[in-house]
Amino acid sequence: MKPAVSAPQLTAGAALLLVAAAIWPWVAPAGAPRNTASTEGAAPPPPLRMLPPLTALSAIAERPLFSPTRRPNAPAAAPVETSQPGRYRLLGVIGVGNSRRALVVDGSRRIEISEGGALDTWTVKRIEIDRVVLATPHGETVLSVQRAGPEAAPAAPH
Repeated sequence: MKPAVSAPQLTAGAALLLVAAAIWPWVAPAGAPRNTASTEGAAPPPPLRMLPPLTALSAIAERPLFSPTRRPNAPAAAPVETSQPGRYRLLGVIGVGNSRRALVVDGSRRIEISEGGALDTWTVKRIEIDRVVLATPHGETVLSVQRAGPEAAPAAPH
């Protein structure tokens, strides 16, 4: 006894049915719109909802979604300045061509720096003829050459 339809015939028929279902939306005749409800006399759609005021959304900031504790981060403390510019004294400036270097004293230590160089947490922003401008993200300060007064002059030998 032979089956009425063989497996290859059944597979070919199923494939043909799937292809016809796939192309049907493109070849089907354009008919009446599917929404047959009458638009005459119908109420207009409701207006879009307006967002609430920002004060109503303050809970988002008070309980951040991606924070494991659902508490806001603690405010960052102001960084503590580790060096005071007052501890440095400018001895002089050396200029050769376009390059300038400054000689700075820190206690008994002498430091030679150039523009862009670092002096602890300070960055040398500019070296001028008689001053050095130091900068941090919190502000700037100026080291000036201090002229020796008569009391600082060494006594002449007799």
